[in-house]
Amino acid sequence: MNIAIFASAFHPHFGGVEELCRQLAHAVRRRGHGVVVLTNRWPRSLPRFEEYEGIPVYRPAMRVPEGGLKARLSYALTHAAVARQTLRILRRHAADVVHVQCVSSNGYYALLAARALGLPLLVSAQGERTMDAGRLYERSAFANRTLHRLLAEAEGVSACSHATLCDLEQYHGRPLGPRAAVVYNGVRLSDFQESGPFEHPRPYVLGMGRLVPQKGFDVLIQAFVRGGLPAWDLIIAGEGPERPALEQLARRLGAATRVLFLGRADRPAAVALFKGCSFFVLPSRLEPLGIVNLEAMAAGKAVVASGVGGVPEIVQHAATGLLVPPGDPDALAEAMGRLAGDAALRQRLGAQGRRRAEEFDWAVIADQYLDRYRLLLDGSARGRGVPLAGN
Repeated sequence: MNIAIFASAFHPHFGGVEELCRQLAHAVRRRGHGVVVLTNRWPRSLPRFEEYEGIPVYRPAMRVPEGGLKARLSYALTHAAVARQTLRILRRHAADVVHVQCVSSNGYYALLAARALGLPLLVSAQGERTMDAGRLYERSAFANRTLHRLLAEAEGVSACSHATLCDLEQYHGRPLGPRAAVVYNGVRLSDFQESGPFEHPRPYVLGMGRLVPQKGFDVLIQAFVRGGLPAWDLIIAGEGPERPALEQLARRLGAATRVLFLGRADRPAAVALFKGCSFFVLPSRLEPLGIVNLEAMAAGKAVVASGVGGVPEIVQHAATGLLVPPGDPDALAEAMGRLAGDAALRQRLGAQGRRRAEEFDWAVIADQYLDRYRLLLDGSARGRGVPLAGN
């Protein structure tokens, strides 16, 4: 099979969707299939084409008919050419299936291409309705029309958690039926066997993710200060618009020397950070799944996480980690203090988390996607939706 992945974001950007699409592309190739990635060229200085780790990556300028006068004019002048370019790419790579990962402008161009070429379409939701830092689905009528149309027309739909699938169905106003299934995001366990830990002079608690309000890093900083963890530092890896406010919060709480902001961490640096931490914290106010929880578990680390969205589907309270209410720094501080003060508990939760992570290894998740691709290619299902029940 030849799979065309339309990714909402990809290299050189870092994030959950970027890593998901990277791992999926590699897994598809390892099984002897073809893959090509198409993603929006933003910023415009990025190359239109490159091979990244052996993966062909195309970046058409996927403009949409919204925004100011300049944006609408750019769309009017370039849309037809970009649509034709997308078709040429899919023909060049003999695509059999079009797969949208996280719906943004990529979804619009994927839908046009799939219908023009008569290709089956799989749409995978990653919590974009609530987790987009720019709040796309709160401000864009076009994005909402596109998502509704994708959900109505796609032969297959998947979601990264049951919570995300339920949200999609409520949003769409009707059940998605047998076309839809949950396919969790995966983690490559071998990554955590090939790297050493991050070196830091003191024990540290790790937080990682985009520095945006949904991720709740302000709650984490408050909890770290209230928790009374004098032997630990807090390391936060990630970048985003909230960084200045978070740094100011740490200074105001007298913890500037113990709350360290590392900025973006590439894949090797992220793995090392997970392996070196005492435990990991995900303080999200909203979270469709929280792949970083899986990565911490794969590194054998205990997790403290907000019990929101799809997180409880991954982190089992008191078995692989501790769950706390979102937005509650006192509850988070109590859980962090409990782990900091009990090395045996950290070890037990970390070991059980490592075993739990094996269920989400990319070898398992990739096979679930490949099964869905095969079902989509069943000609008898074309145009009326494919039963994708499984998880």
